[in-house]
Amino acid sequence: MNLTVRQLRAFALGAQFASFSEAANRMGMTQPGYSLLIRQLEEEVGMALFRRTTRRVELTEAGREILQSAQRTLQQLDETRRRAEDFRDARQGTLNLAFVPSVGCSVLPPILSRFAEAYPGIKLAFHEAQAVSFAERVRSGQAEIGLGLLLKPDEPLAFEPLMRDCLVALLHERHPLAARSTVTWKTLARFNSILVTNQSSVRVHADRAAAAAGVDIEPTYVFDSLTTAVGMVRAGLGYAVLPSLALRSMDLGGAVARMVEQPRARRDIGLLTRSQFALSPAATAFADIAREVAAGFPGDI
Repeated sequence: MNLTVRQLRAFALGAQFASFSEAANRMGMTQPGYSLLIRQLEEEVGMALFRRTTRRVELTEAGREILQSAQRTLQQLDETRRRAEDFRDARQGTLNLAFVPSVGCSVLPPILSRFAEAYPGIKLAFHEAQAVSFAERVRSGQAEIGLGLLLKPDEPLAFEPLMRDCLVALLHERHPLAARSTVTWKTLARFNSILVTNQSSVRVHADRAAAAAGVDIEPTYVFDSLTTAVGMVRAGLGYAVLPSLALRSMDLGGAVARMVEQPRARRDIGLLTRSQFALSPAATAFADIAREVAAGFPGDI
């Protein structure tokens, strides 16, 4: 049996109005065309569904029996269509988003603020991870899109840089190097250091830059959290190497940031996606807003 949605809709309208002419009008077709549609439906089910008189039409016993089922089917199809349209237009749905901590406390909040205002029906599921595992969240499909960085090329992933971030040394205001406008990796190596875990891109880039300068910075303290590292600096326990991007959102009272030179360590922050998969409408909308916000974000401190 091969019933069409158009046949079921014609049947439901005929039952509702008890008039082929009115049902035909509601469907935007001629009455002969509508009658043909009903006749084809009756031939398909093998039963008469309407009794026709000179004044009106009415359902047969078979017609009454299948009417509710036809109406439920049409309602389900209409609901499916509405859901599909809502998803297409990013009015509903869920977006799984991965990000690294330094982005989560800096550029992500203004992006989310604009996204929530423009697409209030989209639910967001967050996956915060250090850079080493950040890419895996996107590669595995746990997150559809990521906002962070890619430590090394990865064929299944596509990375779109949006902004550049420099690493800086955060020093207590009474630190011996605080009076300088910039510092070098070699001068920093003489003092107590407060570094984040080697799972973080900050640590990876700091280690690379220090190695390029010919020094090996042995951490005095190691923490997972950037905010904890800032607190340790403010307590005078040493200096920390941190991303300038994240420092804008932190209370640095009692501490100063100085650019680290020779060489300068930079990170590209951007969007990470799976290269072989098209983005959902919600992810596409998020990417568009991220590009706009990143374009207006201040440069390095």
